[in-house]
Amino acid sequence: MRNTVKLFTLMLLSISVIFISCKEEEIPAVTATVSLTTQNNVSPDVWVYYSFTTMAEVSGIDSSNFATSNNWDIAFHSRHVRLNGGQSAAGMGESYDAGVVNFDELLIANETGFVSDSIISIYVGMGDMGPIYVDTPASTVFENAFDYDENTHPPTYSASNHVYIFKTEAGKFVKIMLLDYYNETGDSGYITFKYSYQANGTNVF
Repeated sequence: MRNTVKLFTLMLLSISVIFISCKEEEIPAVTATVSLTTQNNVSPDVWVYYSFTTMAEVSGIDSSNFATSNNWDIAFHSRHVRLNGGQSAAGMGESYDAGVVNFDELLIANETGFVSDSIISIYVGMGDMGPIYVDTPASTVFENAFDYDENTHPPTYSASNHVYIFKTEAGKFVKIMLLDYYNETGDSGYITFKYSYQANGTNVF
């Protein structure tokens, strides 16, 4: 009798685990389009931070705490991108470029080939000797998200239509495409992007 009870208990636990696993796999990825204002961010310390957990811009993050905060996943400074990981912060953020592919048809992310944030040089203004650049932690992978023409004044930017896969601060998968660098009136520094965020931890969108 005792063995029968144990066997029945184990069967119930197994069914519960299977049910929970199925429920987790059924969680659909969250897809949204977001516009963030980054204009006038001449200082390399001024970034706009975003969380996929809250699906909102994160306030209170600056040069004093971005490296240790777990409240953000991605950040923008002009056309540059920073993830919560690598040399930027203490999270699990890293990324790879999936290339020019159909956003909706990219349903499974690679589990290898990710690149962590390192140090890049960003333009901060003109000095007596010419352009001034400052080194700061950011993603080298996203540096080709916008094509830009330096022969215009000011330079003009256009989306390269690349799709990127990256991991959030907590290691969740996101696919993202940066769509525009301008607002409706043509002012620059307004980043619009669409993304699909998989909250259940799988690499399936």
